[in-house]
Amino acid sequence: MTRDNPHKLAPQLELQVYGPHATSPPPFPSPDTSSSNRIFGTHPPYQIIGETVNSSDCRVIYVARNPKDTLVSMWHFVNTLEMFKTFPWPLEDFVDNFCKGHIAFGPYYDHVLGYHKESMERPKKFFFITYEELKRDPKTHVNKLAEFLGYPFDNEEQVEEVVRSCSIETLRNHEVNKSTDSFSFFEFPHNSYFRKGQVGDHKNYLTKDMINRIDTITREKFQGSILNHEEE
Repeated sequence: MTRDNPHKLAPQLELQVYGPHATSPPPFPSPDTSSSNRIFGTHPPYQIIGETVNSSDCRVIYVARNPKDTLVSMWHFVNTLEMFKTFPWPLEDFVDNFCKGHIAFGPYYDHVLGYHKESMERPKKFFFITYEELKRDPKTHVNKLAEFLGYPFDNEEQVEEVVRSCSIETLRNHEVNKSTDSFSFFEFPHNSYFRKGQVGDHKNYLTKDMINRIDTITREKFQGSILNHEEE
C-alpha cells in the first residue's frame, strides 16, 4: 500500500475483471497456483449482482456513508475529471440529480437498502457498516471485520498497525496517492481518492435548503431503521 494505489491492489469487478478494460489473464492469482482467497472492489447495487454473489462462497463488506457527505464527496470526485476542469458540475445540479437517483450505480437509497436487507438476513455473508462507525472507533470495527472474514488478529499491535496503515491520513501522504496519474481503465487521478474523509464536511458546501431536502428523503426512505445522519 505504500507503493500502489488501493484500486490496483483490490481490482474492481466492473472495470478490471469483467469490464471493457479487463486484462487477460485476470489481475488475480489462479487457484491452481496459490490461495483462492482474493479481494475485489465493486460498486453495482445488490439488485444487479445479487444472483452472482449468492452463487459463490464470497463474503461481502458494505460501507455506507451519510448521504450528504456521500453527495459532496462524489461531487468533488467527479469534478477532478479533465472534462469538468473548465466548467465544473454545479453543486445545485448535482444535488438535484442525487435526490432523483440519477447518479452512477443507481439511486443511493436503493443501493444502501439492498445490502442492508441482506446483512440483516444473512449476517455471516454480508457485513454492513457505516463510514461514521469506522471513523468513530476504527479498532473495534477492524477487529469485527477480521473476525467476519475468518482471520482474527493475534494481538492488539496488529490491529493498531492496520488502522494506522489504512487511515486516510496515512494513505494520503504516500507519493503514489499524491500523483495526478490515472489508470488506463479509469481516468480519475490517483489523488482524487484522498480528499478529506471527514464526517460532516457537507456543512461546508450544502445550503440549508439542500440539507433539508436530503434529510426529508432520508427519513422517508430509511424510516429511521438504518442511518440517522440528520445530526451529522
